[in-house]
Amino acid sequence: MEKRRIRTIFPFQFRMGRNATETAGDIDDAFGPGTTNQRTAQWWFEKFRTGDESLEVDERSGRPSAVDNKRLRTLEEENPRTTLKNVGSRLNVSSRTVDTHM
Repeated sequence: MEKRRIRTIFPFQFRMGRNATETAGDIDDAFGPGTTNQRTAQWWFEKFRTGDESLEVDERSGRPSAVDNKRLRTLEEENPRTTLKNVGSRLNVSSRTVDTHM
C-alpha cells in the first residue's frame, strides 16, 4: 500500500485517542507486517500535537549535493568505460561520491 494512503489513517487514530504503538500495530495487522512502524506513527502523532494536521511531508533542506548530476551523466555517456576515479577527478570529488551518485 502506498504511503499517501497510509498517512490518512494516522489523523483518524490520533483523534480517536489511540497511541502510536497501537496505531502502528493496527496498520500492520490490517495491511501486512512492515507497512509502517512505531517510530513513523510517533512522528505523525507529534506533528498533530503541534497543531499541524497536514498530511504532506515537509521538504528537508539537507546537505546540498557536491556533484552536478547532469555533468556526471554527460561524462558517463561520453565514455561508459571510464573509471570512478577518473570521473571524480574531472568533477573534483572523490570516487566514492561518484559511486554514490551513479
